[in-house]
Amino acid sequence: MLVASVGNLNFDVYLKVGELPGVDENVEAFDLYTGGGGSAANFAVAVARLGLGARFIGAVGEDPLGEMALRELREEGVDISHVKRVPSARSGVVVVLVHLDGSKRMLSYRGANLGLSPSDLTVEKFAGVRHIHLATGRVEIIARAREIAREVGATVSIDGGTALAKKGLDVVKSVAEGVDVIFMNRAEARLLTGSSDKSAVKKLAEELKARELVVTLGPEGAVAYDGARLLQVDAFRVDAVDTTGAGDAFAAAYIAMFLQGRDIYERLLFANAAAAIKVTRPGARSSPRRWEVVAFLESLGYKI
Repeated sequence: MLVASVGNLNFDVYLKVGELPGVDENVEAFDLYTGGGGSAANFAVAVARLGLGARFIGAVGEDPLGEMALRELREEGVDISHVKRVPSARSGVVVVLVHLDGSKRMLSYRGANLGLSPSDLTVEKFAGVRHIHLATGRVEIIARAREIAREVGATVSIDGGTALAKKGLDVVKSVAEGVDVIFMNRAEARLLTGSSDKSAVKKLAEELKARELVVTLGPEGAVAYDGARLLQVDAFRVDAVDTTGAGDAFAAAYIAMFLQGRDIYERLLFANAAAAIKVTRPGARSSPRRWEVVAFLESLGYKI
């Protein structure tokens, strides 16, 4: 089963810090590590590790950072044959400041990612795709990909992040109607509704007219509404090292179970487990393999 992920591919630089510097101040970092990033690319790697076919569609510069990012995707088994090279732009870079408690702050340079245009999305690039995941806040990209999904008969999920939520409820509604799954985190839900409690999630889902809305709540787990059932499943308690990419690992695991026809409880349980494993590891691409998620759940008495 082939899943295509559309959006950003970045090279991430992580600095582990105990505090943020003030103006003209210097703070010593406890650790430094680097690796591939970008929500759509992270999702593609996570999907591949869960045993599904993965294709990434995005854009990079013709520079060493872009080549390193692509090589990492290739080594993970992700199809990168449809990635656009943008010779006049630098590849995307994100500096991630990771606090000792695992929380993060990010500085993003989009660079070549902005070189992906709707005209780059063609039916041929989505041949054989069963599901399209849109990890982007660019409305024009979402709209074009949804057109193609209808042509190829693929289901669709959107994780537009803060970039999409900041455009307001009307814009989000314009791209969400009829979409199979919409993902957002607590902060994004609050931007749209002023609240992230269960009643607000149900109301927001009904306004968006998506088939499913899933809101991640960090250490409190996640809540989903599918038009018939509103359910919150608690997170697993673990010692977080780095939360970067946890939402992407969650979304990939949720979609993997969605495509298997599992019910909403099983999807949330499996996705929470995948995210829990991920946050115990550094880097955005440290999502677990399927057997790891199954073993984690079995160790706690769950059967999946």
